[in-house]
Amino acid sequence: MEMEHMLHWLWLTSKFNGANRKIAKLTEFFGGVDEVYASHAFHNLNLTDEEKRMLNDKDLSKAEKICEEVARIGGKIIAVDDANYPKLLKQTHTPPTVLYIKGMVPSLDDVLTIGVVGTRDMSVYGRVVTERLCANLARAGVVTVSGMAAGIDAVGAWATIEEGGVAVGVIGCGIDMVYPTENAELYKAIAERGCIMTEFPPGTPPVSKNFPIRNRVIAGLSRGVLVTEAPPKSGALITARYAMDEGRDVFAVPRNISDVKYSGTNKLIQQGAKLITHPNDILCEYPYAKKIEVKEVPVKEKTERHHRPPAAAKPPKAAKDADDRIKEKIKSLSGTERTIAELLIGRDMQTDEISRVTGMPISELNTQLVMLEMKGIVKKLPASAYRLKTD
Repeated sequence: MEMEHMLHWLWLTSKFNGANRKIAKLTEFFGGVDEVYASHAFHNLNLTDEEKRMLNDKDLSKAEKICEEVARIGGKIIAVDDANYPKLLKQTHTPPTVLYIKGMVPSLDDVLTIGVVGTRDMSVYGRVVTERLCANLARAGVVTVSGMAAGIDAVGAWATIEEGGVAVGVIGCGIDMVYPTENAELYKAIAERGCIMTEFPPGTPPVSKNFPIRNRVIAGLSRGVLVTEAPPKSGALITARYAMDEGRDVFAVPRNISDVKYSGTNKLIQQGAKLITHPNDILCEYPYAKKIEVKEVPVKEKTERHHRPPAAAKPPKAAKDADDRIKEKIKSLSGTERTIAELLIGRDMQTDEISRVTGMPISELNTQLVMLEMKGIVKKLPASAYRLKTD
């Protein structure tokens, strides 16, 4: 795309703050962005006096500064009429006029793209399920799209990257900023093996009003959206609604029906989202989609992740002492035993449910559970259920 043409897009976008139906109407009426820039005949259009004044101001210095800053940080700019602009996103009701990108620009038109969204305050169950689903989707060549938030978003992106897959991070600020700051390492990893994408120019801070706008881009880039642990009022549900409005698929990982905190996912299932217990539940919906070839990542290149445990209400002293004792016991475990024990924090689970979450064969799982029982970590309940032993 010629520089002058791009400058005209940045000029027009700055007048109406990015994704705006007026931009589409103006370019359609005049026949293109270059024609809008060249015109002064705005008097007969349905525009305010201030908008007409802005359009008659042909100063390109702001656009030039944006281009210089994007080039300085090694980014790219794609306008909506560029051949590389994602077709799925362009088909939405209000596609971003301009995209700022850090990293490679993967061809997303023919591959299977799945959005991965959920709560920032995830449980161990949410983390393990998301890791397993996204790792298997990555092995199948799926490109995952997330909002780069802490919690489920970050877990899904890391699981994709560590399987050698391609991840896209859509952010609610400029590409020169990392938000949240704890995801700085993830930002770097996605930019190296996928791309960071935003419609906000460099220097735009991560203010709250930007995130719903960002969510519509996640949905627009995705053929389907996977939701794990969504609170009743959450950005994850906003993304799911955008996906439904655009005719995209919505997949939801079920939660315990008495779990009010993450009841949004079960509500989505009631509204028609597909209940997911296995990655094949997603893959079977897209037998026609091409997959990006996954290159195995050597173990030494895999980045260790640090997940903070979900916050909990302060328990009574006796219960707290018991919790502290069991947590100390769990800390002494490693590998699979620790994963199983963490899943049982605050809940009972049946053997087949633990098997589905961890992906472990029942025979191997039973061996691990017997070992945990002998160590005094768990106790067996009726109906093949297990509970953490606190006494």
